Amino acid sequence: MMSGFACMFFQDPSILQFQRRMEDERKKSNMQTFFGVERIPGDTQMREVIDGIREDAMRPVFREFLLRLQKTGCLQQFKFHDDSYLCSVDATQYFSSETVHCSRCLTKMHRDGITGYSHSVLQPAIVHPRMRQVVPMMPEEILNSDGMEKQDCEINAGKRLIPKIRKEHPQLKLTIAGDALYSTKPFIDLLAANRMHYILGVKPDRHKVMFRWIDAYGSLKEKRFTDRKGKIHLYEWSNGVPLNGGSYDDRVNFIRFRILDPRGKKASYTGSWITDFEVT
Repeated sequence: MMSGFACMFFQDPSILQFQRRMEDERKKSNMQTFFGVERIPGDTQMREVIDGIREDAMRPVFREFLLRLQKTGCLQQFKFHDDSYLCSVDATQYFSSETVHCSRCLTKMHRDGITGYSHSVLQPAIVHPRMRQVVPMMPEEILNSDGMEKQDCEINAGKRLIPKIRKEHPQLKLTIAGDALYSTKPFIDLLAANRMHYILGVKPDRHKVMFRWIDAYGSLKEKRFTDRKGKIHLYEWSNGVPLNGGSYDDRVNFIRFRILDPRGKKASYTGSWITDFEVT
């Protein structure tokens, strides 16, 4: 297991190249000093051992890592807003093949009729705009299990992930950051039930009702400034915007940011978000 971690730590592109580099005596010394590895395993042995370990076996490692950062005060520098930590959540694919697959693979039919097989995880990490480092938390596998009628997906993994994070860190104040996929009332209700704030992306084609309401009744407040290149940075916001049909149960606070040309007509960038924080 430590050899597998070392392969990632040293950023080798393959296990074979990792093993060749480890033949150097100095690298062997590093393996012993840093990772406690006396003998480097062969790639077959490495795969057989690691493939047989369930992903949940890693959960205590991530929890202990975060707890140590808390106890030593190192996590304080990641505090984001309202005494909470910003936890970014996004999916990443770590395996893809058109021939090698297993029963838990996600599948996708390509246009040429060939089936693609893949494995992905939903990766949460505590981040901060002014910090280059991130603090990874235990990822949630996106995979098909026995008895599943529908293929697993990112949003379902998110619904499993949030209660697990709260169970492992019951007192940690978190603000979840995610893309427009998560900007739904069921997921926002799940965050509220687990005492988490949110900053989530929204898109006009995915949240048509909300954007129509903003166009008709939004009365957005705005703030703008011009940078040294003459481009206009336009911030717009409104609190209490209906996410779906206008009921008071689904009101959110809306932010839009655009970078406009010097004439203020053409946008080179547009981003929109919703949050439960009051926007001022």
